[in-house]
Amino acid sequence: MLTRRQQQIWDVIQSLYARNGYAPTLDEIALACGINTRSTIHQHVQALIREGRLQSTEGKRAYRMPEVVVARHPQLPLGLPLAGRIAAGKPIEAITGKDEINPSDMFSGNGRYVLEVRGESMIDIGIMDGDFVVIQQQDSARNGDIVVALVEREEATLKRLYRLADGRIELRPENSTMQPMVYPAESVQVQGKMVGLFRSY
Repeated sequence: MLTRRQQQIWDVIQSLYARNGYAPTLDEIALACGINTRSTIHQHVQALIREGRLQSTEGKRAYRMPEVVVARHPQLPLGLPLAGRIAAGKPIEAITGKDEINPSDMFSGNGRYVLEVRGESMIDIGIMDGDFVVIQQQDSARNGDIVVALVEREEATLKRLYRLADGRIELRPENSTMQPMVYPAESVQVQGKMVGLFRSY
């Protein structure tokens, strides 16, 4: 069974593989997880190899993705036809268009990566367990932004961020059954801002 940190790293490896089409390096994993020491990532990767999630190999990555993971993440098509617009409220006329939408243009970009959502703390705004959120890597955010926040340099969470008048940081869930979490400013490190979301049905 994986520890919470190992599960986070496993999720990040799969997300980066899904985005880039190749297994991320230890440095890329460390950057996405907000971990400063490469050796720590190496230890967790070795644990994932022992658990059978990854396979050992030589080279820069020291591991490779199992075939079952590779098969689970086919590359996105370069473009999909934009067939028109559809109403989610009052019906409108469906008009076929000739344009094309490129998913890569919508979601990819410098410093962007994908995380798979675990849990239901953001369901009131439609971010569901199992969704994939697109994150723009950055270390600052405005009040109300949905961010990846590293708390106490240990646990990462997806929440709305607010700076309180007394200098503390509030991480607010979007779930009416959950309470906000408040921390000293030095205990919270912004790692990125949510810029997109996708899911597969």
